[in-house]
Amino acid sequence: MVLLSLTTDDPLAGRLAAELEALGLNVSRALIDPNVPIEELVRQAIAGGARGVVVADGRRTEFWVAEEGSDRVAMRQELEIEISPSMESVLSLRTVEFLRVSLGLTSRSGPETPPVVPPPPIAPRPPELEKRMGLGLSAGVIGSTGRLPPYATASASLRVRIAGPAGLELRGLLPLTTQHLDAPGGQLDASVWLGGGGLLFAPRTTGRLGFDAGAGALAAVVWASGTNTDTNSRSGHTVGLALYGRAAGRVRLSPSWSVRLDVLAGSTALRPPTLEIGMGGGVITRWGVGFVAGLAGAEGTF
Repeated sequence: MVLLSLTTDDPLAGRLAAELEALGLNVSRALIDPNVPIEELVRQAIAGGARGVVVADGRRTEFWVAEEGSDRVAMRQELEIEISPSMESVLSLRTVEFLRVSLGLTSRSGPETPPVVPPPPIAPRPPELEKRMGLGLSAGVIGSTGRLPPYATASASLRVRIAGPAGLELRGLLPLTTQHLDAPGGQLDASVWLGGGGLLFAPRTTGRLGFDAGAGALAAVVWASGTNTDTNSRSGHTVGLALYGRAAGRVRLSPSWSVRLDVLAGSTALRPPTLEIGMGGGVITRWGVGFVAGLAGAEGTF
C-alpha cells in the first residue's frame, strides 16, 4: 500500500499506517505534491506495483484499490468527518475496515494461515497369501527293494488348490540313468518311469516357511533291453501300479518362487511291474515292491 499525506507528521496518516501494518500489509509513505493531480499520483503508484493507494488529508481519507493482476483501478472510496481530534481514530478505523473488505482480508491481525490438513491414513497392506497353482522342477534319487540299485531321477509336478487347503496334484519322475543287470545268457539295461497324481493338502501360509502333503497313484513303467550270448537283441516293457504318499517343506524366496524338499514313498504290492525277456531260458526282472525317493528343487506359483 502507498500512503499519501501532506506532511510527514500528519496524525491521521500515522494512525492509518499503524492500522494497515497491523493487517500484514507493506506500507510505503509519500508526500502529496501540490503541483501534481492526485489522480496522477495514484496512477504512478499503481503502475509501480502498489495494490492500493490511501490519501490522508486531515479530516478526510480517499483510497483507490487496483484490480488484482493489473494496473487498472477497480474501486475508489472517500470518507470525511468533522474536524475533531477524537474523530481521527474513528476515520482511520473505518478506512482500514473498508480496505480490509475490499482486499479480501479476513483478519485484522494478518493474512489467514490455511489449516493444516493431515494426510489420510494409509491402510496397512494385507499379507500376501500363496497363489492357487504351483509348478515345480526337482531332482533326486530313488531306491527300491528290487534288483535295480538306486538311480538318479528328475521330477516335474503341478499342484492346484481347489478349496481351502485341499487340491489336486500331478507328478512325473523320469530316470536320468539306466541300470545294468547281469542275467543268464546276457545282460540287461533297465529303467523305471513313474507318472500319475492324487490328492493335495496344502495349508495357506503368509510366512516364509510352508509345507504340503499328497497321496495318490502312479503308473510304474519298466523298460529293458538286452543282448544274449548269441548277440540277439531283446527288449520289452511292462506297466505296474504304485500307491504313494509324500510330504514336502518349502522356503519362500519371493512372492512367486520357493525352494522345496520332497520325500516320497510308495509300494507296488498290488500290481508289481514284472518284465520277462527271453534270453536263454527267460529272464524276469521286477522293480521293488517298496520304494522311496528324495527330491530337491524349485517351484513357481501363479
